[in-house]
Amino acid sequence: MLGAVFAGAFAFNMGYDTVMNKVWDHHNRGRQWKDIRHKYAESEDDE
Repeated sequence: MLGAVFAGAFAFNMGYDTVMNKVWDHHNRGRQWKDIRHKYAESEDDE
């Protein structure tokens, strides 16, 4: 029984983290480094 509680809590945590990361990324689209990296980072081909 205790193992089932831990497994359920772990599964809920993984699902919650995934959903909240997607909400955060959607809300902050265009403001995060992964969205603007191409404007500032030089590609390795330019060297």
